[in-house]
Amino acid sequence: MRYNGIREIIGREPSKYQFEQISEAAVEKEIIDGIPQDFVDFLKEIGQGTLDDEFFQFFGCLVQADEFYDEFIREEDHEELKDVLLFGRKCTGDAAGFWTTEDWSIVEVWHDDDLALHPVEEATFEEYINQLFAPKGEQ
Repeated sequence: MRYNGIREIIGREPSKYQFEQISEAAVEKEIIDGIPQDFVDFLKEIGQGTLDDEFFQFFGCLVQADEFYDEFIREEDHEELKDVLLFGRKCTGDAAGFWTTEDWSIVEVWHDDDLALHPVEEATFEEYINQLFAPKGEQ
């Protein structure tokens, strides 16, 4: 399994991680053209929930960024958000997701920067979440 290391981290400190499995049927609903397999594997193996005492919340589905931030934006001012599918959010209000028109690259949507998209260094979803689960000081 791809995420055995993360499962071990969750098992060592279960009070810091609140995850629940997602049904196979629910995961199948998320599979659309282009979706990265490492994201699908995460949903199947780990599920949805929070890590590090709710520092980051993984959604159980992909959420349209423009709908997620709907009450805060004028759509014409943030056209690029329609191309972003969010998979989670930080406790700070920033969110993370896939920029579908940019080869499903990972971006963060910074709430305190007028909802601007910021590409991340990590090239894949798996790299991104491994960084989130890395012990403090190893990031």
